[in-house]
Formats: sequence, C-alpha cells, structure tokens
Amino acid sequence: MSNGTAGGTGQGSGPGSIGDRLTRAMDDLREAAEGASGDVRSRIDSALEQVREASTAATSRAQDAAGELRGQLDSVRDWVQSASGDLLDEIQKEIDKRRQQLGLGGSDSSGGSGSGTPPAS
Repeated sequence: MSNGTAGGTGQGSGPGSIGDRLTRAMDDLREAAEGASGDVRSRIDSALEQVREASTAATSRAQDAAGELRGQLDSVRDWVQSASGDLLDEIQKEIDKRRQQLGLGGSDSSGGSGSGTPPAS
C-alpha cells in the first residue's frame, strides 16, 4: 500500500495518494452522517468541516513552501552560474600567464595552444 509519496509530491492521483485517502475518509463520514441523527450527525458534520479547513491550510502551506524552495533554487542556480563564469575567467588568466612565462604570447581568439615555438630573440 502506498503512503502517498510514491508519486513524488504526495498530491498524486494514485489510489494511495493522501488526497484520495482523505476524500474516501470524508465520503465515509458523510455516509455515516446520513444514517445518524441529532448530536452524532452534528459532530460528524463538524469533523468534516475541520478536515476541510485543515486540508485547505495544509495545501496553502505546501504551496508557499514549494514557492520558497523554487526561489531558493533560482538563487543557487544564479550563484553557480556566476561562480562558474568567474572561475573560467580565472582559469583563462592563469593560462595566459603561463603562456607568457613560456614565451608563447597571450590567448588568441582561436583558443589554440599557440605555435609551440617561442618567438625569435
């Protein structure tokens, strides 16, 4: 039996999803309320309303948390892209420095490793 997490979000439409289990429980309560009377029916109706309110609040909190996580993910992705660009710039500077030390000149637009021979003195 699934615990509602097999689909990833817990909101899936599979038979064991949390939403389906709540719906079945509420249907069972409604059915019980139809056969009940007086105080019992009133208590069942109250329980159904509490479940609806809790479900709405949980859904709202989950959506807020998901939005916050998306924002954090976007922030991390932007940072990684920026850091990657900075790192590539530093690597290119180091390559240029080493080429100059070897007498091969600076970086060229082709990205090649130079001619392999130092310039004539």
